[in-house]
Amino acid sequence: MARWSRVFSFLLVAVTLAALLLPGTATARYVVEPVTEEYTGEWHDLEEITFWDLPPRVMTLYFLLTVLPGLPYMGELFYALSLLLPLGFRRVMRHNVLDDDFRRDLYRQITTNPGAGTTELRDLTGASRGRLRYHLDVLIREGKVAAVDYRNRARHFARNQRYTALEKRIIANLRDETPGAILAHLLRSPGATRNEIAEDLGLSGPTVSQHMQQFEAEGIVTADREERPFRYRLSAGARGFLNEHRDHPRPVGRSSTEGYPGARGHEVPSG
Repeated sequence: MARWSRVFSFLLVAVTLAALLLPGTATARYVVEPVTEEYTGEWHDLEEITFWDLPPRVMTLYFLLTVLPGLPYMGELFYALSLLLPLGFRRVMRHNVLDDDFRRDLYRQITTNPGAGTTELRDLTGASRGRLRYHLDVLIREGKVAAVDYRNRARHFARNQRYTALEKRIIANLRDETPGAILAHLLRSPGATRNEIAEDLGLSGPTVSQHMQQFEAEGIVTADREERPFRYRLSAGARGFLNEHRDHPRPVGRSSTEGYPGARGHEVPSG
């Protein structure tokens, strides 16, 4: 800062000398003559003039003399203003991120409803899209929440809940009505065919086939292709997770929990 102060001081002196000396020495001629007669003209009082009545050169000089001395101290001014910020605001950090009432409630909803999407969280909290997006970003930035992109939709999980990639995919499917119903059916009836699933759930055959292809690619379902029609079963990891988490939330939009492990109250045999 001291270096910049010297630079500005030197610049101020140079500009002042240039404005005062150069125009006069370059163009003016001085003639000194003795006074030989008394002034007989009329005397007038001095007239007051404003800043805007000054010549442009004088206005510029006046502006420079006013502004330049304060430039070296702009950094100190901004620093002083920054000290006032804590009086009304504070920085959100990991240790105080849940002090906000809405953010704490949002985090509780994500903990209670792992895998919830943005639309579902809006319904649970009643917040506007912009407000929800802001507080979600804060929770993600401070490491409280993880957002997982699953089938072009963001799914949210609390960081303190440890799920594997397979478990997150299962949870995300359980939160949607159709894929959740299919997984529940396979948990009840391992080895079911496409037509059996479609008939029991009131779905079309192509809809069931589409979900089965996705489940197979994600390691959730296996298909027995040695017989026709194909028979589908949950993978060992998926079945173990669903049996272990019988109280997992039901998919959004279902009116009952029938067919879900939590509603049945016991483990479904893996036969």
